[in-house]
Amino acid sequence: MSVVHGPLWCDRGLEVRGGRYPLSVEGPVLAAVGVLVPGVSSLTRLARWYALYWALAAFAAERDLDSAACRRVLRRSEVALAMAYEQHYAMVPSDSPWPHALDAIRGLTNAGEQRDLDAVYSRRQWGFWDQYNGPSVTLGTVSFVDRVLRPGRHRCPAAVVDLFRPVFEIAIEGPVSNIDLDAALAFDSRTAPECARLRDILCATPDLGEWTSDDRTRRATLRVVARAIQLHPSGVHDVVRALTSVVAFGPAASSDPVLAVSEHALDWRGVLLRHYSVGAWRRLWARLVDQVRVQPGTVTRGDLHEWVTSELAGVAPTLRALVDELPDWIDDAGHPRQAEELVRATGASVGADIKLLLLGAIRARTLTGRARATFLGRGGGQFLDPRWVDRRCAEHAVQVPAEFGRALVDDMLAQSRRVMMRKLILGADGRMTVFSKLHERNGRYFAEHAEGTANVGLRVPQLAALAEQVGVFGSTPAAALAVTDSGRRALDLP
Repeated sequence: MSVVHGPLWCDRGLEVRGGRYPLSVEGPVLAAVGVLVPGVSSLTRLARWYALYWALAAFAAERDLDSAACRRVLRRSEVALAMAYEQHYAMVPSDSPWPHALDAIRGLTNAGEQRDLDAVYSRRQWGFWDQYNGPSVTLGTVSFVDRVLRPGRHRCPAAVVDLFRPVFEIAIEGPVSNIDLDAALAFDSRTAPECARLRDILCATPDLGEWTSDDRTRRATLRVVARAIQLHPSGVHDVVRALTSVVAFGPAASSDPVLAVSEHALDWRGVLLRHYSVGAWRRLWARLVDQVRVQPGTVTRGDLHEWVTSELAGVAPTLRALVDELPDWIDDAGHPRQAEELVRATGASVGADIKLLLLGAIRARTLTGRARATFLGRGGGQFLDPRWVDRRCAEHAVQVPAEFGRALVDDMLAQSRRVMMRKLILGADGRMTVFSKLHERNGRYFAEHAEGTANVGLRVPQLAALAEQVGVFGSTPAAALAVTDSGRRALDLP
């Protein structure tokens, strides 16, 4: 029997994948958030999982587990924790965060999966530890050196280790797929043994000793978030909106006795205002790619110019007039007004997003101090950043807004190509991997997949969720978020 390999000249030499940040406008926000919210990521939303790895680090040191044993016990314990929610979910408050792996385990169970669940619930070698690794090390609950879990700076309470010990003991010997699990493993913030100590660590409570700079920064951010919740005039159901209304706009960041002494309140003002520009670029790009996708065949640059021209027809006689029509962005005392929110309230459109970019250009000129520094980010002017938009606006000031829109289309196309080329990977076998959803051939564009319109995360919802689970925040009868007595004491708030 013969097997034909070839013809080799038709092997694929180019692999195409979708890139995450096609215009590369997100860097300043992501970098600032990484500094301002240490110990929490966009994927770490469950206090009980922090406690699991905290307890496992202590148990692994006690038993001197090597890397392979740590990984085996960790994977089996993650399955056990999800199964505990499955077995006892009726006993858990309805607002409890959805546990990791539960959907996967339910799907495997319903499909009659007979293999050990810990072998198949996650393709990642270390399961969900991959996303809790860095944050746990930053918090000081775990040390992960040579791929072995060991205790970090903060000793795990004996009660927390004892809670998980029965699972660990079983996991050392074999799978945990078919055992009855203690209801206490299903997280209940009212009784969880890790809550008090995790609350102290999350808040970097001053009377518990020395803290790292990351700890002090996280505490400062939590104080800003908590104070925004206290000062918000109505019930807080969206913590980012509360933070934005109190800190990004108005006088509170510089006049409130708590926020005025926080060096990071104005940092958050800069981040939140830059977030509007980042979101506008991402939505504009997604709409441009949608225009390419909905057209039969391929489209030209001229087709995209016609699209943006139709979107901006009649919005104002000139770009300068459009800028003059923007909502007031600053009050008489020099504090930012909610101009961006007023624009967003008009509805989603190309025109609204261009107005947000114009407001970002104005912020680049009018913000001062720490707010401006964080708003602009490190380094000089970058393609598509607010200072770049400001220069573009000056160039097109006396032209119709559609001409400005056509220039932005050209600039987005050019930037997407620069980003694609920067990310290009040339493999050892000569094959290239390109990260882009929009492609150009001989002056014509095509796209097989849509771009996402969601803005990048700020980690504030994840931080607030963890803080709520450990008792810093609580829910009012109206299901709004409030700072608890424990939270006020831990954060030294009025």
